[in-house]
Amino acid sequence: MSDARRTEIAELTDAPTSATITAAPVTVTTASTEIVAANARRQHIILQNNGTEPCICRLGGTVSTAAYNFTLSKATGARDGLGGTVTIANYQGAINGICESNSTIISIMEIVHE
Repeated sequence: MSDARRTEIAELTDAPTSATITAAPVTVTTASTEIVAANARRQHIILQNNGTEPCICRLGGTVSTAAYNFTLSKATGARDGLGGTVTIANYQGAINGICESNSTIISIMEIVHE
């Protein structure tokens, strides 16, 4: 694990004791797919691409190859921990993703206030 990733995770350990941490994988296909729904209590969210296809992502709307905010790079092998990762703080809206071909798996860690 890179030092940058260790730092991000270390900073999240300062979450309030009344927070809930949830983790779940989502399969993203060639159609706009909701990776995570809006959540007014969300404090942080971490997304990682654990599949072998890049994932194009958009905050708060339907995603397409022409309308997106960022791309999570593909992993070199399924669930090898080397896929693109993003940490987003203080964003409570939905996040959607799409693949140009095939599908990929996005792992999610969401920290919410109780």
